[in-house]
Amino acid sequence: MAIKKLIPFFILFLTDPFSGSGQQKTVPLKIGDRLTDLEFTAHSGRRINIQELYTRGPLIIDFWATWCVPCLKEIRYTDSLSRKFPGRFSVLLVSMQDRENIKAFLDRPANKDLIHLAPNMLSGDTLFNQLFPHRSIPHNIWIDTQGTVRAVTGSEDITEKNILDFAANLPMLKVRGKKENLDFKRGEPFHLGDSTFTYRSIVSPYIEGLPSGQLSSQKGERREYFQYNQNLLQALWAAYSGFNPGIRWEMVVLSTRDSSRYMSPKLHDRAFLKKYGYEDRKAWEEKNLFCYALTLPKPVPDAIFSSYIFSDMERQFRIKTTISERNIHCVVVTSGQKRPKKSLDRHRKPEITFTPERRLIVKNSTLTELLDFLFRRLPPERLPYPFNDRSGYPEDFRFDLEEDYSKEPEVLKNGMTAEIFFRRLSHYGLNFTAEIVPYPVLVISDPE
Repeated sequence: MAIKKLIPFFILFLTDPFSGSGQQKTVPLKIGDRLTDLEFTAHSGRRINIQELYTRGPLIIDFWATWCVPCLKEIRYTDSLSRKFPGRFSVLLVSMQDRENIKAFLDRPANKDLIHLAPNMLSGDTLFNQLFPHRSIPHNIWIDTQGTVRAVTGSEDITEKNILDFAANLPMLKVRGKKENLDFKRGEPFHLGDSTFTYRSIVSPYIEGLPSGQLSSQKGERREYFQYNQNLLQALWAAYSGFNPGIRWEMVVLSTRDSSRYMSPKLHDRAFLKKYGYEDRKAWEEKNLFCYALTLPKPVPDAIFSSYIFSDMERQFRIKTTISERNIHCVVVTSGQKRPKKSLDRHRKPEITFTPERRLIVKNSTLTELLDFLFRRLPPERLPYPFNDRSGYPEDFRFDLEEDYSKEPEVLKNGMTAEIFFRRLSHYGLNFTAEIVPYPVLVISDPE
């Protein structure tokens, strides 16, 4: 036949062997498909019809290479089994390496034990690799006595039990199997793990059509942080402040040539746009807003989580961040002899809420937790300065208190303010005064 001259090692006929153009069509086979006829010239030079191999006992087609150490271990193992159980199964060793390479390999003294396998070796293969495409070896195709593909495996399934079960033609072959993603291209962006990753840090440019916002996981220990269409300062402030939603400029020091990347211009702030060379606010957004998502394998303390954000921002935007003590305005908290009622239920989960009915409820909480609650709840325009706690309260002092602000005239007129909270809390011996004192602030600068 003419096709023998084109394919000197073997001939394959599929159920539908020809395409519309009349050319032979090589169709990859999968589990459940069947080989109908195949004849080839083995490495030893003898002609083999593959039906002779799988009809007298099931066949394992083993793809291998001379440089593959696991392959050689597997070959020697299956050879030992074939000697132990003669005639129970066959193995066809298929390699893409040419005849000269295989011969040189078998001629080595260390490989004399493999020379007798040459009659069942196929060198210089192309077609088998097209029929059973794969990316890694060892790669094994299990063909039953009817020529049907029963399994595709790696080395871990090549065991005496599995092979004997296969030889017994059991209806269910219990193997792990081997799956390969043949669409994977290592030179292209990796997206196969987009829904299964355990760690990820992604920064992407401004995305048209998305709102602006951020989302963070549970306070105390965090695993995830996500901000979308926000600027650089918002990521840095989140890391510095423990993810407080309101930026306090008193606590930020900018020492940079271009501060425009940290500050959002007002809607029609022409002076800002002109100063920094932006045609309009949209142009500023497209250059300075971005999306950032950080996911860790497991929750970590806030301080460690924040260090990841600082590192990401420094690498991506070529900036330097430090926490440095400076003299700034603070709300200094002191206390007298009077204190809130000590919590009687030490095992209760700490709880601080401000209800829609304007009631402040504190259960089994510390002063640090209460101050943090107030600093997060009140917006910067109502509480522009951080707290500096000089109360002397022990860290383990937990208390309960409840205050009703629903009938406060000022609250009904203007809503809650810091002063109203402070006035009520003074009943518990707490004093709040604005002073300039040392405080650790966020310093953002250009790299040296």
